[in-house]
Amino acid sequence: MTNFHLLKQSEKKPGELDIWSAVLPFAFDLICGILLIALGNLALRVTSYALSGVMIIYAIYLIIVYLRSEPLIKITELKLATALALIVAGTLLAFNPEYLEDLLPFIWGIAMLFGAFVKIQYAFDEKALKIEKWWIMLILAAFSLVIGILTLVNPDFLGENRSIVIGIMLIVEAIIDLVVFILIRKALKNLAPAGATKPLPEAEQKAIEPAVHSAEGPTPEPPTE
Repeated sequence: MTNFHLLKQSEKKPGELDIWSAVLPFAFDLICGILLIALGNLALRVTSYALSGVMIIYAIYLIIVYLRSEPLIKITELKLATALALIVAGTLLAFNPEYLEDLLPFIWGIAMLFGAFVKIQYAFDEKALKIEKWWIMLILAAFSLVIGILTLVNPDFLGENRSIVIGIMLIVEAIIDLVVFILIRKALKNLAPAGATKPLPEAEQKAIEPAVHSAEGPTPEPPTE
């Protein structure tokens, strides 16, 4: 469900992916999947209350910031309007936790579609980089795309126990996300030249140049005739 794949390069090892950019979404999907299977609608009810509380607390924070802001800043931002909308939405969700259960197939379907589109891009990016097994990513994308479309077009496809089915799919999607991360990480590692280092910013290069010239000694002047 967190198939947003916010993969990014490691700052310590340029050319490699930051492992935490995959671990966190994987853990989130896995934990949510297990909770949905084990607790079913109870997990959704607890999530609804938690989400409602977060929305209302954030709304109160926005109101405090609004009251402390200067008039010119108030009129150029929508903090009060946003806070009121969050309070209404949070209150409705608190008294009607079944809303989340009704919206779950839609949220899940959209997440699956987005994840499919991301995988499609990865597949064509790998093909452009001449990675032999780029089509594996396309197969994974096709799986997410089919599930996403079926969920949005016909939510009954999930059956009566939607929470359990989505929980199982979340675990499957978590495994797929992990496979995607491993494939891309391996591909980038194979493409990166040995001993490659991250180039210094232009400002740092200019700051280092005088020191380098100083260490090399004065530049000899050309002989005069």
